[in-house]
Amino acid sequence: MIKMDVKKHESLIGALGNVMEWYDFALVMPMFVVLRGQFFPNDASEWVKVLGGLIVSMGLFTRPLGAFIFGPIGDKFGRQKAISISILLMAIPTVLMGILPGYDQIGVWAPILFMFLRILQGISMGGEYTAAMVHIVEKAPSNRRGFYGSWTDFGNQVGVLFAGQSVVWLHSFFSESGVYSFAWRIPFICGVLLVPFAFLIPKQEKKDADSQKKSILKMLIEHKKEVFCTVAITAFSAVSFYTLWTFLPYYLVSAGILSLKEAAFCGAAASIVSMVSILGAGYLSDIFNRKLFLSIGMIGVLFSSVYTFFSQASSYHFWLIMQLIMGFFLGVYYSCRAAFFAEAFPKEVRCTAVSVSLSVAQAVFGGLTPVVMVWLVGGSPYLAILPVAAVSIWALFSLGLLEDRTGKEFI
Repeated sequence: MIKMDVKKHESLIGALGNVMEWYDFALVMPMFVVLRGQFFPNDASEWVKVLGGLIVSMGLFTRPLGAFIFGPIGDKFGRQKAISISILLMAIPTVLMGILPGYDQIGVWAPILFMFLRILQGISMGGEYTAAMVHIVEKAPSNRRGFYGSWTDFGNQVGVLFAGQSVVWLHSFFSESGVYSFAWRIPFICGVLLVPFAFLIPKQEKKDADSQKKSILKMLIEHKKEVFCTVAITAFSAVSFYTLWTFLPYYLVSAGILSLKEAAFCGAAASIVSMVSILGAGYLSDIFNRKLFLSIGMIGVLFSSVYTFFSQASSYHFWLIMQLIMGFFLGVYYSCRAAFFAEAFPKEVRCTAVSVSLSVAQAVFGGLTPVVMVWLVGGSPYLAILPVAAVSIWALFSLGLLEDRTGKEFI
């Protein structure tokens, strides 16, 4: 009984830490308009537009670097060290963003320093998220890995939701001019709340000496099928996530279908539904099997996306319902992927393999999705379904190649 309580305690700490990690990382997105005005010159030159756009995407593109750094640390010296160091690497840059002087004070150094801090955030996310995912699944009872692991992606959704709502909360206490002049810094300074979690993660077993004898490249080659399939399955979630919570709000507002407030409400409601389905399906995945829920999630997102984009409806209630459906099925997919990925690799390479696979897929497919979707919609709204359809088919094929190890001992 005591052992179970300890494991639940560790999972709760990991989930709460993941909430704060994702809150810090996602803050840049809802604050994008304010940050461009603060840290970049107020002109319309092309280089300013490009640099401003990189504020968001740079955090995704640098995630693989974090995976290559922290994955081996997690395998060689324990998951706890990788998580603790990467948490500090997220919290400190976030707080520094909140106190960094703007372009009017330090000129060109403002965008340079801000982009450097964003790169550090991306490196951190490439290590903490997957190390925490592996750590929680490894600490869970063998018959509860799906449910325990689901808390990592539940924390992801909560953190992103809190970051998005931070703009709403600021406007409840400050005027529009106050938000733009100084109040925007408050959510970033609150990133200091992440620091204690760097020291709360329980220490793991001593380092694995055998894992130090193999290079990252050799480990990945030895498990190339698992890496390939994990990249494919993650590509599905990367494209689907940024389609639902990044592209759709932009598309619906720019096309005049929904107001900014309506689009924000749809996204927040979809996040809440997704959280519920993550935990519910995560629990059920331990009773049935992981592949069943991963497949249901993928197929559900695919068909709801096809119907949504081909309908071309202009009703607010239609878009609300469809985004709730997409959020539900995406949550079903997220529910057990942590356990499924961790169970696919042996212990000595697990942290590295999962970190690299997820980070590369997120950087390539997640980073390019908004740009590709906007380009496709420029030709025809019906073309917007192509990215989701392509990665869904690829992911379902790859899912069939891997063994479902629900309830079995680790490799």
